Amino acid sequence: MSTAAYSHPDLAGALPAAAGAWVTLRPVSRHDGGVLQAYIRALSWESRYNRFLGALNELPAAELERVTHLDQKHELALLAETRLDGASLVVAETRYAFSRDRRECEFALSVADAWHSKGIGTLLVADVERRAACLGARRLVGDVLRSNEPMKALARKTGFALADIPRDARLVRIVKDLAPSWRARIPGSVPSLPIAA
Repeated sequence: MSTAAYSHPDLAGALPAAAGAWVTLRPVSRHDGGVLQAYIRALSWESRYNRFLGALNELPAAELERVTHLDQKHELALLAETRLDGASLVVAETRYAFSRDRRECEFALSVADAWHSKGIGTLLVADVERRAACLGARRLVGDVLRSNEPMKALARKTGFALADIPRDARLVRIVKDLAPSWRARIPGSVPSLPIAA
């Protein structure tokens, strides 16, 4: 398959969120180190622990450098932003990466604490699912702390199955088979799709 077939669909776009707010998704760029780090520092301890599967206050310098310089062919990090009092505010982030054979796509996400229960997580899961399917993935997967009840509930709500991970009893794996119809509909470029909360 040609490299062109793997061009990313709609790297940026706007999604309607709850209460009339709009969330803009855009790729993390090499200039976003400070923005991303400030977002992560502002998360509660519990949210950071759930997102990164352990305790940290901020991304280590090497990881921050890596995230802001992804190749966007096999991995992508996205920021979800909204406008508040005329200024841009990061309300969520997500990252995904394809396996070498591109059949599986692993993802993770976080939502700012003040934006929980507003449909942002559902929007991000739907957007990552669409992107992964359009790029040929057969399955969408993620590792979640067994104690992370909100993420497990979101996974169930959005059609994921939960499976044990034998090598790590702290984690469960969320797995969703991606419908072949998603992939068949899109031969190359993908138009924007409206996604409701």
